[in-house]
Amino acid sequence: MRIPARVAGAAPGLQVDHDCTLAPGEADWRRWLAAHDFREANGPFALALEHGDGSVTLARDAIGERSLYYAVTRDGRFVYGSRLQDIVAAGLVPGEINHTGVAAYLSWAYLPGRDTLIDGIYKVLPGEVIEFRNGHLSRKAWWTLPQEPAQWRGEDTLRVELRALLEAAVRTRLPRGEAVGATLSGGIDSSLVVALAKRLHDAPVTAYSVSFGAEYRNELPFSTMVARHCGIDHRIVEISPDMVTANLDRTIAMLSDPIGDPLTVPNALLFETAAREVGVVLNGEGGDPCFGGPKNVPMVLAELFGGLYARGDSRERAASFLRAHQKCYDDLADMLTADTRARIAEHALEDWVTPYLEDQRWSGFVARLMAINLSCKGAHHILSKVDAISAPYGVLPRAPLFDRAVVEHAFAIPPQLKLKGSIEKYLLKEAVRDLLPAEIVDRPKSGMLVPVHGWFRGPLLPFARERLLDGLAPWGLFNRSWLERLLDGKLGGIHPRRGVKIWLLLTLEAWLRTTLAKRKKSI
Repeated sequence: MRIPARVAGAAPGLQVDHDCTLAPGEADWRRWLAAHDFREANGPFALALEHGDGSVTLARDAIGERSLYYAVTRDGRFVYGSRLQDIVAAGLVPGEINHTGVAAYLSWAYLPGRDTLIDGIYKVLPGEVIEFRNGHLSRKAWWTLPQEPAQWRGEDTLRVELRALLEAAVRTRLPRGEAVGATLSGGIDSSLVVALAKRLHDAPVTAYSVSFGAEYRNELPFSTMVARHCGIDHRIVEISPDMVTANLDRTIAMLSDPIGDPLTVPNALLFETAAREVGVVLNGEGGDPCFGGPKNVPMVLAELFGGLYARGDSRERAASFLRAHQKCYDDLADMLTADTRARIAEHALEDWVTPYLEDQRWSGFVARLMAINLSCKGAHHILSKVDAISAPYGVLPRAPLFDRAVVEHAFAIPPQLKLKGSIEKYLLKEAVRDLLPAEIVDRPKSGMLVPVHGWFRGPLLPFARERLLDGLAPWGLFNRSWLERLLDGKLGGIHPRRGVKIWLLLTLEAWLRTTLAKRKKSI
């Protein structure tokens, strides 16, 4: 149950949105809150407690599976709720665009950290407790990512422990006696979750995959192989370009922050399909940020072979990290209007990233990349997305690989057992090798590729042209000439990633349209 937008002082009381393994009572939540210690709350939660004196305490689970937003109004009132849109709709916050947030979104494809796309509205961070009392705001972390151990343990010990933790994480997320669903791409992460669910569950398991048509590259041979190997039903959700445009605004309106992942609409349609058969859908999210996925390779190569940082310029390292996302970081100077650029503090993006890349809790560079990927992509992209787009269909998404104990164990694994030479997620693969065909365990990651490049060369180009040239124009954020070059395929560079960038902007336009457009017209 989501926490509705509320103005503090209306009525003292406790509100909790949770999916904990054992349902805690109100006394438990109050006790944990008083101690700022939620280690016994095994599962996702968001918590709001209004005290009799008008003060408010907010808290969020360690990994960030539930969301919570807040704002302090100009007249000193405190507003909070599970969804940013509900706070905006309350009409107590001006609803002005955070231009640095726009630049961050275009660089990451989501909004990392505390800020949102609306000035003055913020997120409670994962593992954080916030108190608003007598007009003052204070923050305290009740959980943080663990630092690396003083001494690394052996591979065999770590592998056996990881397997036990994976089994426990899946087992506790299975709805006893009820059919369960699981998303299945055919990669190692989703496949191991499906295989463990089949072994451990006392009711049917159904796998759900998406397809974009035979004319586009897909992962169906691998997901089908896993489903047959595990002996479970396999549903394939066919996605067409028309389905994407028809459901774009409705889906993006579910998100408190825009998330420029082309899988967002297909994921929502998958949840809609699964909801007809199951109430819980497992997923394999978390394997990459925790165990050494391929997104880290460009940064590792830059670190090893670059000489990029010979001047000791930490901003160059941060810029390399942002560039590795292959979104719009290098386009910002050309794509944004002069007025928009003037509202963004110089080096704001690089200076935000640098502390993560220099965190002394971890001596190794790979561990620092793991930490930033888990803290940012995990909490502010993957988990917030699946939570938001599943809720309207009454489905509970559950992510065993983001289990707190699994995450803590991941940071006790040395880097060379995560990225072992050219082998990604080495120890994770070895921990589940007996569960799956070798073709699944040993294949390199390819990811679920949405054919946006092909779509925007053909059936979706008119739609994109209308939305980008006309829909974005009133916001004054982008240079029209740059948008036209993007749409016409005339951007420079060896690999301009035209389809990805168009999708980023389509998502932003849809989010502005559904979240702020009505408010903009009324002002």
